[in-house]
Order: sequence, then C-alpha cells, then structure tokens
Amino acid sequence: MSDRLHVAVDLDDVVLDFFQGNIDAMYREFGVYLSKEDVTTWDDNVVKNFPWKDYGYKSWWEWLKQRDWLWATFPAVPGAIGGLNAMRSKGHYVECVTSKPHWAEHNVWKWMGRWRPAFQSVTIVDLEHPKHEVSQADIIIDDKPETVANWVASADDRFGILFRQPWNDDAVLPEERAVRAADWHQVLHVVDIFEEVAL
Repeated sequence: MSDRLHVAVDLDDVVLDFFQGNIDAMYREFGVYLSKEDVTTWDDNVVKNFPWKDYGYKSWWEWLKQRDWLWATFPAVPGAIGGLNAMRSKGHYVECVTSKPHWAEHNVWKWMGRWRPAFQSVTIVDLEHPKHEVSQADIIIDDKPETVANWVASADDRFGILFRQPWNDDAVLPEERAVRAADWHQVLHVVDIFEEVAL
C-alpha cells in the first residue's frame, strides 16, 4: 500500500441520492409520495412495485430511461461532497466505481459536472460486472452488502464500508474488515481507523 489509502466509492445512494431522487420525481409526476424508509429490499420495493402499467410503462427502468435526464438532477447524499473532499485533502486517492446501464452512463458526467465531487478517477462498469475486479482500491464504500462482501473476500488486505440505506439494514457482513456507516461522518471516522490498521 501507498502512504495513504486508495478508496473506491460507489456513486448511487452513497454520493448521489438516487433512490430519493426517483421518489421525488415520482411525486411530481404521479402525485404519490413513497418513503425511502419503506424500501427494505432492493429487488422488492415500493418504487419497483408501483403500478407502472397503469401509467403506460412496463417498469420503473422504462419510465426512468424515458426521463434519463432526471438522473443528473438528483441531489447529493448529505455529507457526501464534503466527505469526498475531506478524504482527498488527507491524501487518499479517491476513485468513483459505479455500475450503470449503458443508456445512463452520460448522466454520471452531467451529475459530476454539477456537483464536482473530489474524485481523482471514475470507473463505470455494466450492472453485471463485479466492482472488485475493476479497481485496485484498498477500501470500498457501497450500499450493496454483496459488493462489500465480495470486495473484502477478494483479497486479505481489502476493507469494506456498507453505507446505510433501508434496504441493507438486515444485511449480514463478513466478520472481519467490513463495517457499517450510518452517514458520511461515520464513513470518515471508519476510513481513519482502517488507515491505522492498514498502514
């Protein structure tokens, strides 16, 4: 490892408030307000289960694909922009590692042009490609438990931070080198601890 850590950070629901952005857009378009706290699983949730066909859409993804410009208008997760800047100012190498469907990749750049997060590099993979195979980072910060588990399992010197979202509250993490963070203040604290352990 270098003198500082290489930190991989997921974009959606860790830095970009993707799910809440969708919920807010649905409220404006359909007049229904859903709560992100009701999303207890990613695969079976109030947004995916919305009666899309009643409004002329096959699915959530079809609706969003027709409004892909919305993605770039979603807000930042509270504390994320400052948190990324804090990590970079401490000398860590900060890489965005995000999964996107091909039709949405351009929104990564639009959103970053607006918010200007302190990433030093950006890696975009398709939805089926494992993140641990595309980055050499020491730590990943992600909202998907499977990504964190696969990350720490891929090498003995890798760490994972599961960023709290309602859909991962019940997730079981590996016993070693993986922890939860409820917000960006906790993320920064955990990165400091991992740095002491790793270096």
